[in-house]
Amino acid sequence: MPTDSSTPVQAKNNGDARSTDHIVGERIRHLRQARSMSIKELASDAGLSIALISQIERGISSASVRVLAKLADGLDVAISDLFEPALEDAVSDRIVARVHERRHIDLNRTGIHKELLTPFARQPRLDLYMMTIEPDGSSSDEPFVHQGEEAGVVLEGGIELYVDGKRYILGEGDSFRFASDRPHRYLNAGSKTARVIWALYRESE
Repeated sequence: MPTDSSTPVQAKNNGDARSTDHIVGERIRHLRQARSMSIKELASDAGLSIALISQIERGISSASVRVLAKLADGLDVAISDLFEPALEDAVSDRIVARVHERRHIDLNRTGIHKELLTPFARQPRLDLYMMTIEPDGSSSDEPFVHQGEEAGVVLEGGIELYVDGKRYILGEGDSFRFASDRPHRYLNAGSKTARVIWALYRESE
């Protein structure tokens, strides 16, 4: 049975954390059921434990960025699709998204806030995020891989990026790009909140 190295952690005892965890859990369950997948099948495809997925779907555990990436690959969707249903575009070539339309997710356990700047369900997927990473915030304790390619630029503060086991220290104005199937993780080891524009590209679902 596939397992995940992270230990499920109960959501913080406040309304916002419970709301975020429940919204994410309900979205994952909806996507899984829409594909006629059992939790066991998703666990096998995502490389996660049945117990962890069950806890996330019920909103009693918070998922890390690593776990969300594995779930997205298991469901064959973009990571942004785990936030909430995509906007229904009245026009297929819609160009502009207003501030109030942005979707977001707070990964309270990991100190990361992700705001989706491009809420359009297009193929191929090119999702642009505003990432806020609090001091000691991290994607996960272990490196992970998923589909696609990513790139970004640090706007404020700094982060440590690990790709294939190599450590890169990025400060304000520094940028990066790498294939997402290379083992990677990131963290904010500084004392100042970091803000990063982060892009994820995915060819198809």
